[in-house]
Amino acid sequence: MSTQLARISSLATKATARAWSARDVAWSQPIVLPDGIRPVVYVDLVSQLYHAELVALDALARMHAELTEPEARAFLATQIADEERHAQVYRAYLERVGDLRPIDPGLATSFDAARAWTGPAWALVVALNVMMEHEALHQQHKRIATLPCPLFKEINQRIAADESRHAGFGVLYLEHALPRVPAGEKADVIAWLRTLWARWHDANRGRYQAAGEEVLRLDAEELERRGRRVGATLASLGLGEDDRVLA
Repeated sequence: MSTQLARISSLATKATARAWSARDVAWSQPIVLPDGIRPVVYVDLVSQLYHAELVALDALARMHAELTEPEARAFLATQIADEERHAQVYRAYLERVGDLRPIDPGLATSFDAARAWTGPAWALVVALNVMMEHEALHQQHKRIATLPCPLFKEINQRIAADESRHAGFGVLYLEHALPRVPAGEKADVIAWLRTLWARWHDANRGRYQAAGEEVLRLDAEELERRGRRVGATLASLGLGEDDRVLA
């Protein structure tokens, strides 16, 4: 067993020990919406988080079926349980603030490109556990810091702890798997990742542009910085040469 697989086994053990339940959330806390944000816009924000959890579950089902290492499959079983719980608590929160909103068309385009992937399953680890989990962590921490609802803060703090573990798995698994991947296969995956990121970037750049919605917005410079940080992580794993991998 490689060092990385041993550490993945340790992560799976920690995930089981630290699993929490929707019943652990202090649901009696008040709902506090951001000043100046229309309720329908706030509900839209939370709804997109819920939709993203469902997309993650689709990718995880394929990864669990196709990755061959028992250690990776054991960890993915814990991540599936985590993402199911995340979807459950976001849906329960939505029931308190308003009805579920449809998936954003721009985000749907990005998610559809991920679902359409027919190449090697390790590429899904890159897309979900490295690109999207690191991006999710950034957004979780931003929402915790800037949005006033104590219940939403608690939910996101709990979810962020899980997402950090998922991102850790992604890096460890790729450190284990990528040295054996041919250069041509890596190039194909990099091209696909660039498409995914471009669609993600464009979808987020166009959201929450009305006056008063600044607290929800990811501005263009922030998205560029995020792309370079994720790109640097990919390059450090052997996918590209510098932090412009996704450019």
